[in-house]
Amino acid sequence: MTRARRGPAGVDAPRVALFGEVGVGNLGNDASFTAVAALLRERVRGIRVEVIGRDVGLEDGARRARRADVRFDGTVPLRSSFGLRLQRSGRGGAMTRTAAKLADLLHLVRVVGGYDAVVVPGTGVLERAGRRDPGGVLVWLAVLALACRLRRVPFAWFAVGGGPYDSRLPAWTAGVAARGARYRSFRDAGSRDALPAWAGVGRDAVTHDVVLGRPEALRRGTPSERSERSEPSAGPRTVAVGVIDHDPPGGDSASLRRRYLDRAAALVRTLVGSGSVVELLAADGADHGPVADVREAVSAVPADVPTGRRGVPAASVHTEVTGLDALVVYLADVDVVVSSRYHVLVAAFLARRPVVALSHAHKDDALLHGAGLGAYVVPIDAAEPGRVAALVRAAHADAARVAEELDATCRAAYASVHGEADRLVAALGLVATVGPADPAHDALAGVLQDVTAPSLDDRARESS
Repeated sequence: MTRARRGPAGVDAPRVALFGEVGVGNLGNDASFTAVAALLRERVRGIRVEVIGRDVGLEDGARRARRADVRFDGTVPLRSSFGLRLQRSGRGGAMTRTAAKLADLLHLVRVVGGYDAVVVPGTGVLERAGRRDPGGVLVWLAVLALACRLRRVPFAWFAVGGGPYDSRLPAWTAGVAARGARYRSFRDAGSRDALPAWAGVGRDAVTHDVVLGRPEALRRGTPSERSERSEPSAGPRTVAVGVIDHDPPGGDSASLRRRYLDRAAALVRTLVGSGSVVELLAADGADHGPVADVREAVSAVPADVPTGRRGVPAASVHTEVTGLDALVVYLADVDVVVSSRYHVLVAAFLARRPVVALSHAHKDDALLHGAGLGAYVVPIDAAEPGRVAALVRAAHADAARVAEELDATCRAAYASVHGEADRLVAALGLVATVGPADPAHDALAGVLQDVTAPSLDDRARESS
């Protein structure tokens, strides 16, 4: 069966679905989806990129998607209307749950049959969501893999992240889904290695986060402009402190959460007391409540503390970040970024700003260690205010070297992500309109060589 639609100038226009949650307030997911959609559109002329997701059909989700400037050619709800009615009937029981899941599977079998390929884009889809949705997304991944196999539709994972798992069941479920994918790549080695050996992922590619494949990863400006920008600024140090909706695992999660918020407030007081201007950052829909809690806790910060370069007072809240573009622009104007939110750290990389990661997952560690910045990682539950404040001062003083490390990392990541995107398109059997004989491909290859070779050579010399 031919699923492709006729596109411009009569060329077959493939229809590809991306699976996951988008437009629901998660900045990282939105940025990852749009990045993968852009990579596909760059390579396949006229391609239709649509979304299969749990919440994409909801009115509120669509509204938030528009606000975050997320654009796709179509959206399809993950669940069938019959399965949803069964779930909401209130009857419960194993029979009802089984019937609902079977209805959803039949719905997915029908839906995926209309696509030329289904791709799981580079998000943390393999992460277990804990008490909020134990194993739910992983089960959907396995069901989706089965639906694609039944309809013989190519299924792929592109630069996905997740794990490690706290029990065998989620690891087994993720392994089942992995076996159904024709092509797989991971955003870090820890995500790949968390899957069981029988899943067959041991030799799969490890690339970088897909957001680092955006154009911002290619450094702009002359060497002198870059050097001037990376020098510590004059006047009070401006520190963006990202406060997250920390949901630690375990039976004592409430007290750990309270301890995290208390430490965040103490960190703000410590930084302000040392002359820094602190801006509290909520970069995810779930973070506004915790930011408000910390803001209230530090409301007694002295009013005569110097303001920063934008005249923003200490411990103010920045709430206007609705997309990655705005976040990168915002972070480019601060001196140091402190955050646990993974894609805030990624945005700081794109902005070439010094970072201190309060790590709550292996992905944070992998990101900074991969950039040679492992010294600026602190486990979130061991983030004593004095220790973090000392790292902020060190990162600020080390801004020039950090900017060079981030520059090399971003350029190498850009090349890696784009190279894997070429392999993804080939593995899915899509007809690439940019190829070795295409001048556009030659131009891109030249850019990649220019931006990656110097930094990689420098690193090789440093390690020898």
